[in-house]
Amino acid sequence: MRYTRRKGVIGLALGLLALGGGGAYQLAQSLGDTVDVIALAADVPRGEAIQASDLTIASVNPDAALTPIPAGEAAEVAGQRAAADLSAGSILTPAAVTAAVVPAVGDSVVGVAVTPQQLPTEPLIPGDRVRVVSTPNPGDDPPEAAPEAIEATVLSVEPIDTGFVMVNVIVDAATGAELAARVATGRVGIVLDSREHGPGQ
Repeated sequence: MRYTRRKGVIGLALGLLALGGGGAYQLAQSLGDTVDVIALAADVPRGEAIQASDLTIASVNPDAALTPIPAGEAAEVAGQRAAADLSAGSILTPAAVTAAVVPAVGDSVVGVAVTPQQLPTEPLIPGDRVRVVSTPNPGDDPPEAAPEAIEATVLSVEPIDTGFVMVNVIVDAATGAELAARVATGRVGIVLDSREHGPGQ
């Protein structure tokens, strides 16, 4: 009886393997087995290159809702960059790593330190399209003409100890110095533009 059951499981395994990796993954899940995936042995800040020494192997129960990077792809992961701040002990997924270098050629990153009053109440997230707008001195009348603004893309948002919020933004390299000079005056505000991209955007 045991032999018959084992033979049936083997037959099921062969059938699922014939369907490809997805079938094998489902088989492992149904049998309660674990799979080896890549995890982090050390913290890796956003944009930093991931070293082989930063990686370790973890055994996890398969979950169809998750897409961890298989342990066998560790060599391909080493040398790529963290797409976000990655913490030791976390399981790596394809979205967590990138081959892109930030900033890209032709772009610059500018830190915009602002108070919460200079930000929208809607939390900013990486990838948001914003405008950094020049504002008048406190007590001055509002400008009659439209204020000057520089378009940017949010890279990261980090509270700092002084009570300010540091919004790192990506801009064209040609406007990076101009934006940094405006930010130094403290007279800027950040406007969040629509997150709904139109055709071709």
